[in-house]
Amino acid sequence: MGAGLGPLYAHPHAPDRRDRAPQALSGALSGQWKPNSDFQTDVDLLVTRLDVDYDEFGLDIYPDDATFATPQFVAGSQKVVGDTVVAGTINNVRWMASRETSLNRHDLTIFGIKQAWTPGAWAFNAEYGYSRARSYHPDGKATTRDRIAFFAPLSFDFSRGSTSIPQLTTTVDYTNPANFVGQAFDYTWKDSRDSDETFRLDGSRVFSGWFTKIAFGAEQHNMNRTYLRRDWVLNDILNTPLTTLGASFYETMPYTGFLKDFAGNTPRTWVTPTSDAYYNKMFTSAVAAQPWSAADLRNSFIVDQKIHSAYVRGDFKFDLGGVPVSGNLGVRYAETKQLASGTLTSGSTPVPVGYLKEYKNWLPSLNVKLDLRDDLVGRLSASRVVNRPNVTDSAPRISVSRDSPTASGGNPDLDPFLADQYDASLEWYPAPTTAVTAAVFIKTMDNYITAQNTTIQVPGRGDVLLSASVNGGDAEVRGFEAAYNQSLSFLPGPFDGLGVQASVTLVDSKANYFAGNRQIKDDLVGLSKQSYNLVGYYEKGPVSARLGWFWRSRYLQSIGSTTTAQSYIAPYGSLDGSLSYQITPQYAVTLEGSNLTDEVRFTYGKTKDQPMEIYHWGRTVSLTLRGKF
Repeated sequence: MGAGLGPLYAHPHAPDRRDRAPQALSGALSGQWKPNSDFQTDVDLLVTRLDVDYDEFGLDIYPDDATFATPQFVAGSQKVVGDTVVAGTINNVRWMASRETSLNRHDLTIFGIKQAWTPGAWAFNAEYGYSRARSYHPDGKATTRDRIAFFAPLSFDFSRGSTSIPQLTTTVDYTNPANFVGQAFDYTWKDSRDSDETFRLDGSRVFSGWFTKIAFGAEQHNMNRTYLRRDWVLNDILNTPLTTLGASFYETMPYTGFLKDFAGNTPRTWVTPTSDAYYNKMFTSAVAAQPWSAADLRNSFIVDQKIHSAYVRGDFKFDLGGVPVSGNLGVRYAETKQLASGTLTSGSTPVPVGYLKEYKNWLPSLNVKLDLRDDLVGRLSASRVVNRPNVTDSAPRISVSRDSPTASGGNPDLDPFLADQYDASLEWYPAPTTAVTAAVFIKTMDNYITAQNTTIQVPGRGDVLLSASVNGGDAEVRGFEAAYNQSLSFLPGPFDGLGVQASVTLVDSKANYFAGNRQIKDDLVGLSKQSYNLVGYYEKGPVSARLGWFWRSRYLQSIGSTTTAQSYIAPYGSLDGSLSYQITPQYAVTLEGSNLTDEVRFTYGKTKDQPMEIYHWGRTVSLTLRGKF
């Protein structure tokens, strides 16, 4: 983010979200047949349904959007820190109050059958697994977004830093419905279906001598994702005074206490649209019957992926200079065929497209264990692994932003990136209930997946900046980790159930890749330089308790694009705990809590002078009763 409006390019958004408690149902069935010691059949079935219902309120401010009016920066009002404008005044800015509601249902079915046969020194396993998932909107109602707006000056001040809310003021009263006019009503329907089918056959034989075992196997993995999406943008109420629409179209925000823990002059309550009046007025049967638009077709896709793989591995065990050595050496071959289908447009004409992608990989691995002493173990490992692209990133799709000239898309020509991994560790067991471990690791990544920006023409929208994933970056991660685990069983009862766990991880990364035309060096998404955990636990009889502090340093959340800066999550820690009691052998009750100290998470841009987001979701406590029959 360079000189100019700085952090305001992120569209300041003051949301309040009321998530209703998710409704979950699940059932599991397992069976086993073992007529003799050499033959065993296992069958498992799991069915779950999760309903997630949310109601979200927002006040969006668009200081760089000229769709309905042309904002004008007031010369001389700016305050600049480094290369960022952190304060100033802009006239003719759109302030938009919105409300989004959605009921999302997630269904999952998993079936598996496993056949084991162990004739003598041989062992064979055959497995079949099938899973099916669907995410959709039940009861015929999808995601609604109601929008109302006014146009007024914006005075902004972000100079208090990334841990304080910005000052956002205007001369217009945003609690008065007479100041608002209608904007668009958005209605979005989505149906995502995934299936995953696996056939696997493994065999092994044990031997005497230094070569102790050979293992081999083959697998076929068939995956499919079908994603369908439709968006209706209905402008029937555009520029209609809110009071003309009537009192059923608005209300005072039905929530109090927003931003109560933060000082500063910024909106905390405003006129909000109601949740049903817009839908009932505009989403008629005639609208619902409209044919799929070119944008709907561009948003939808199907990706079929078939992976055939086979492996062979040999286990060994021998003495080397009086040190017992054991381990295995193997190689896996994987062949991937992917067909990504969707719709692109030639001018305004939808054109069905399909892209076939194939790649083959040899993936060797080596694992070695050295029993240096009775209480000291060393381990070495090396492997080559493949990281396949996310299905959404490799689908031929284009999704254009509703409120800015940007879009995201998939790249069906995307290759996986390969990584070489090396690990070395020492494990010390000074007592039967104590373990101290330390490890160093290196991971090098070739053809790392990064982002690229391209300007495209979208009918009705003009020039749009399209962001899509491409190959081309290189990265390396080096690190050290240490862990300590001790059960305090030597204490007198009832304290002999106490224990402690602690770990620390230190990481250094070297990277060189691009987000659009911006170069990013030595930062990888989701990777903290330091992290540590400290956990105390108690396990004795029917009682099991755990309390832990989990902390990580700053990390890259998003690489951004040519026109937007990368974003970082500030250092963050969370105190989580659980308490479980086994009432009977069949029933147990568990009390779980997360973020017990009510921590707040902060996001900023290239520097802390570019504050972006503040997340305060509070404490979460759940009580669960589990039973088995």
